[in-house]
Amino acid sequence: MERYVLRLSGLVEGCVRVLAIVSGVLLMGLMFLTVAAVSLRKMNEPIFGAQDISEAGLIAVVFFAMAYSGWTGGHIAVDLIGNLIKGRTLQMLDVGVRLVCGLFFVIVTWMSVVHGLDALEFGDGFNLLPIPHWPFYFIIAFGSGVFTLVLFLLAARSALGLPEIQVK
Repeated sequence: MERYVLRLSGLVEGCVRVLAIVSGVLLMGLMFLTVAAVSLRKMNEPIFGAQDISEAGLIAVVFFAMAYSGWTGGHIAVDLIGNLIKGRTLQMLDVGVRLVCGLFFVIVTWMSVVHGLDALEFGDGFNLLPIPHWPFYFIIAFGSGVFTLVLFLLAARSALGLPEIQVK
């Protein structure tokens, strides 16, 4: 079992790194778009639909980076119980919390697919630009699905007593 978890860990690490790089590139693009939009607005030449593009882009930025943040422990954590509980009890609590969070993101993934299919059926779109909403629901579903895999894999690693992921 440990061998499979370690092999899957290597695959997941590569996947979340690629998603994080894509997220970073998109964020830089959004930064340039925002600077250009503000500068051109000062010259009375606003970029048509810049807000719609920014809103759509931020969905991809957040949901592509979320799995990497979870994998590397980059999220904000408050350690209230770690000082009171030690050893195997803390380890099992960690497994339980990650499993519950994984189940929550299974629901987020599922509901994002449902809403994406609804948006596809009804033709939902942004205000100014003819960009449909449905691809972004599927981006949310994909990012949430990868994060779900990360949470379940981290729970398995913790249950097996494997060390936390170290950022290289």
